Amino acid sequence: MAIETEVKFRMEKAAWTAIKADYERDHTVGHIEEQTNQYYHDTKGRINERRIGLRLRRMEGKSVLTIKGDSPDGIKREEIEETYPAATDSLPPDSPALQALLARVGIAYDDIVPQVMMTTRRTVFHLQEAGFAAEVCFDDVSILDTCREHKLFEIEFELVSGDESRLFEIVDAFHSRYGEQVERSGVSKLAYALNLVSCRE
Repeated sequence: MAIETEVKFRMEKAAWTAIKADYERDHTVGHIEEQTNQYYHDTKGRINERRIGLRLRRMEGKSVLTIKGDSPDGIKREEIEETYPAATDSLPPDSPALQALLARVGIAYDDIVPQVMMTTRRTVFHLQEAGFAAEVCFDDVSILDTCREHKLFEIEFELVSGDESRLFEIVDAFHSRYGEQVERSGVSKLAYALNLVSCRE
């Protein structure tokens, strides 16, 4: 099981757009992803009780099943990913990671139900130095409620390899530059979305 190390900032659209323009002046865009992210829970409530994120991401003709553990500090979390070469609209029932999760929390495949869907346009910048690599991801997110669409603008710094202290130096420099425009957040996209998708005015 891998450990994901990332730091996230959330902000208003105008600040996100301006900061992205700054990044594009100083860095080369690595790639752009169009993602559909379907999150799941179960009818017994056990996945949510354990604060586990269960997601199926579809992009570029492939599917990625992701299971994320809780993050006490909002920075590090356990993560399991399985990639499938074709886009699928449902969780693969023969997935070893999914079967292990079902056994661990004591539920059946048929107990799993969709929870919330998001679409994301992600612009990724690659930071490369000797012995260090990270990604800076600019996410334009649409959270699809049953009655309306919610927007979320996020910038994510994720360690790919090397010393995490260098990642935190880069994050601190970013926060020093844009601190009044951005809010550091340890709240996952799923937790954020679940506070919105209720059709309340």
